[in-house]
Amino acid sequence: MLKYLKLIINLTLIGLGVSAYGQQSNKNLYLGASLGYSKLSDQTATVNSQLVNAVGGTAQSSQNSGAAAYRLFGGLNLNDYVAFELGYTQTANETLTFSGSPTPPFLNYTGSFTAGYSGADLGVVLHPIQLPIFKYAFVDAGVTRYTDKQVGNASTVLGSYTQSKNQMGTGQYYGMGYDLPISIKTVLRASLNHYDSIGGDSALKSNLASIGVLTQF
Repeated sequence: MLKYLKLIINLTLIGLGVSAYGQQSNKNLYLGASLGYSKLSDQTATVNSQLVNAVGGTAQSSQNSGAAAYRLFGGLNLNDYVAFELGYTQTANETLTFSGSPTPPFLNYTGSFTAGYSGADLGVVLHPIQLPIFKYAFVDAGVTRYTDKQVGNASTVLGSYTQSKNQMGTGQYYGMGYDLPISIKTVLRASLNHYDSIGGDSALKSNLASIGVLTQF
């Protein structure tokens, strides 16, 4: 965790140092919103292994391709190079279905898991190249405080069972994007980010592609 905080601080200091040689802009705030598509890391192998270890026999599972997501965010531009940004992200649920035949082969089972995440993130946004066209490209990195929400159910001929779990924890993210001005105060943003340790679970990762609009004031 500390190494990611150090990375953010170092990137910020680099940006502040470089800005001494460029044209400094007025400090300003911005607010924005984006819609996107989130894809969680493949959990099928882990689920299959856990089922076989628990009841023996064989198990198989499949996971859908992703889910919709949105993000609300606001930031402070320190200069042309560096901004600090605070956001809130929430995804719809992705679904994993499974089935299996235990040992000895009776009471075959089926079931599913749904999973999504939500929470706050804090990071730094850098526009490192202040040249035409390239000055709108950015990289970002930061820390997250997300809650991973899961609901699972399993059924056999004897009945069904449902369990839910919410796990909150700290993780980190990094990515890149492009801020395209469409008016004096309005910017169209496209971004692609990778999230690690969602809800504090090192095995749970996600990629999020999104497009949104932000307004500066």
